[in-house]
Amino acid sequence: MSEQQNAPEIKIRYIKKKGGHGGSHGGAWKVAYADLVTAMMAFFLLMWLLSSANANTKAGIAGMFQDANFFNTDRGKEILVDHGKGILPGGRGMAPGPDGGGSNPDDEQATAAEAEQKALESTAEAIEKAFQMDEMLQAFQDQITMDFTDEGLRIQIQDKAAQVLFDSGSATLKSYTLTILKEIAKELGKLPNRVVIGGHTDASQYSNRAYTNWELSSERANAARRVMESAAGGLRPNQVRRVTGYSDTIPIDGKDPKDPQNRRISIVVVSAATEAAETKHQKAKPREKAAPAKH
Repeated sequence: MSEQQNAPEIKIRYIKKKGGHGGSHGGAWKVAYADLVTAMMAFFLLMWLLSSANANTKAGIAGMFQDANFFNTDRGKEILVDHGKGILPGGRGMAPGPDGGGSNPDDEQATAAEAEQKALESTAEAIEKAFQMDEMLQAFQDQITMDFTDEGLRIQIQDKAAQVLFDSGSATLKSYTLTILKEIAKELGKLPNRVVIGGHTDASQYSNRAYTNWELSSERANAARRVMESAAGGLRPNQVRRVTGYSDTIPIDGKDPKDPQNRRISIVVVSAATEAAETKHQKAKPREKAAPAKH
């Protein structure tokens, strides 16, 4: 009996677990819920931005998803010129903020222009090298001139008394003129830039007034276009921006207007800045109607 009285008392504790599913799921649901909320917030922010954008900006976004080179087209460049500062009206795009963050659009344009200039210079060097390496083309090196104008790289193929580019008074190209144009087209076809082709004549006039130097220069420029577009690896479809006949209105500096060298084909590789400016200037503007007169 004494042993039972001296034995330590055993106390039993009953622990009740609170109900719920915390034990099985833990806090993983919170992470999933946070992801859902973040995705929904991003979605509604996107919808708000799109609803605030105008039709041109929406067209640019849609065009970019359909064609990666959309902003190299006329429509894409027009959108960049008019809406390149941001989606929302008054937006600053990637312009630096007060703290200096972001990138400067002017710096980006200058960098792009510098890269383009280098590409055009490399193209001119490649054309010069091609004429030096080919025995047949070597005879025409002195009839090819290349320089830079405000529009871009200008290539001119000039007549010479002994080596004319076309049959006299017609738009039929000589066989060697075909070779010259195709060789130039191979290099220009590698560039993203658009091309303007012009035909020029000297000041000698036709006795037939029904067919003038205007018709002749236009037909010769168009004949050059057809050759350059048909050449293997030549100008791409829609790479030619404009074909123009100038007649005898733009003689070569320092040359007599009747000098044979004025008979030439000019090919201008238009810079991106020039094309964007032209596209902007050609946009139609509504004509203001005069107010009706008061009687």
